[in-house]
Amino acid sequence: MRNAAELAFLKTVELGSIRAAARALGQDPSGISRRVTQLETRFGTKLVDRSGNATRPTQQGKLYFDRLKEIIAQLEALEAEISGEALHPSGLLRVTAAIDFGQEFLAPWLLEFRGLYPDVEFDLMLSSGFLDLTQNNIDVAVRAGRLPDSSLIARKLAEVPRVLVASPAYLDRRGRPETPQELSDHDYVFFVPGNRTTPMELIGPDGARHRIPRSKGVAINAVRAGVAAVRAGHGIHNGPLWAFTDLIASGEVVDILPDYRQEAFPLYAVRRPSIVVPARITAFTDFLRQKVREVPGLTRAD
Repeated sequence: MRNAAELAFLKTVELGSIRAAARALGQDPSGISRRVTQLETRFGTKLVDRSGNATRPTQQGKLYFDRLKEIIAQLEALEAEISGEALHPSGLLRVTAAIDFGQEFLAPWLLEFRGLYPDVEFDLMLSSGFLDLTQNNIDVAVRAGRLPDSSLIARKLAEVPRVLVASPAYLDRRGRPETPQELSDHDYVFFVPGNRTTPMELIGPDGARHRIPRSKGVAINAVRAGVAAVRAGHGIHNGPLWAFTDLIASGEVVDILPDYRQEAFPLYAVRRPSIVVPARITAFTDFLRQKVREVPGLTRAD
């Protein structure tokens, strides 16, 4: 069923252009276009609209795409059942995550996972942004934050509490804030430049919410580099508790306004929908849920 013409058509519709499909399949765009044309000739109808920058399915093309996806999913489920892939973890596991979390946790966890399941190989792709699971053929994405509505399947792993910290040297120089209102005049180590114009929200002991405008400081979009800037006294930072737990305990940084809290980020394992989920994906997701419980600064999911 999954011959070259059908695969070319599927990738073209999934990725929105013949060029993108060609890149994903490692083929020449003219070859992809020719195979899609072969399908249209076979059916005697136009399946995709090639006008404009994007390639979109026609009404008949959308019908064919949806039905073809269903048939392929059933075939893949049958293949997984016959090969035992649905029962025993094996094959290539492709995982993506944010660079900092991936370097800190996922890389060693994947090596440990492979020690438990030597028939599994893995590719770990770390990125500062969200990679498209379909375009990059990714099995599991570990993502923090609110997820947009989509067809992806998400399993909650943990909560990522955030903490407001600064170095003792900075607080000696600038004074320690005693109320949320006193935070506005301080320097900050931002994670992204957009934080300069986005008020920080703190929740008080009584549940009242305080929005604190901030503008002064430096922006560093890497957790460990941001930690180093905080330790060096460059400002206040609101970041993931897991990155500061040991430093708070040792006194190298100070937890500011500990009676106030910030909304925690949920941490998810995300995958594409499938009739039969390969055992390597199920086993790895279960493994992740166990590993996050060992991390100080992460709160286990309910």
